[in-house]
Amino acid sequence: MTVTLGGSAAGETEIHAEANRVLLGLTATSSGQSTTYSFAVNVRAKEGQPTEDVAAGYPGLDLFFSGPTAGDLQISAIGYALVTAATKPVMIYVAGDSTVCDQTDTDYAGWAQMIPQDFAPPADVANYADSGESSASFLANGAEWPVVKSLMTTGDWVLIQFGTNDKTGTAADFQANITQMVKDAKAKGATPVLLSPPARATFSGQTLSDQSSLHSADMQAVATAQNVAYIDLTSITTAWYNSLGPKGWQQYHALGTDMTHTNAAGASKIAGFVEAAIKSQNIGLSQYLR
Repeated sequence: MTVTLGGSAAGETEIHAEANRVLLGLTATSSGQSTTYSFAVNVRAKEGQPTEDVAAGYPGLDLFFSGPTAGDLQISAIGYALVTAATKPVMIYVAGDSTVCDQTDTDYAGWAQMIPQDFAPPADVANYADSGESSASFLANGAEWPVVKSLMTTGDWVLIQFGTNDKTGTAADFQANITQMVKDAKAKGATPVLLSPPARATFSGQTLSDQSSLHSADMQAVATAQNVAYIDLTSITTAWYNSLGPKGWQQYHALGTDMTHTNAAGASKIAGFVEAAIKSQNIGLSQYLR
């Protein structure tokens, strides 16, 4: 996709695609200015969560333009080209749960629905994360990991984050599930990146309570054993929540009360942490960042 913003008047425009995926955050253009942006957009029959009982969306490619007011929208051109075998994008698949997925309820947002705006073509984010999934259920569900596994090809990437719904599973089982995903990705020529889950905003006094049930240590152990990149979102977000304090995290969370799930502001913040980690750790994905 290419979109040219700008026109005779000043404007402010934000672009979403499919199930609330952010392609471009609110962007200002001055009077008489025009700027062209390019995106790769993953289009599929069920736009967001692959198995959750949510609306499938509309057929074909969907783009949504918004601004502070209708008069702020200044769009002068839209173009597109269908992918061919010769122009296949570098796919970034996402495997995870409700803290990651493309949420259709606008009170909620997963961080991976915010991250497409951080990548430029030829990279394309395909978010297969689904609410309620553990590492075991995602691996076994025929519409989730088996589909991602079938689609991956040489040169693709896959971001894998689980732990939020694995609190009843053992460390050994969790590590075995993640190891299987890593080996599957490698076998297809794709590069896995492992992430521990965002912390829960559960405070004990002025700091977060213990977050060990999120399996961050187990995720790191698999990353070390399999020699793949690891982003410790649990530690990163723990530090962030501690800086916000027990009275500050609510502005970033769904309904102001949900301790696990973020709203758009919180998801954007966490997506920023992921982007920063990709850069600071010099993960190969950094070559595709805008």
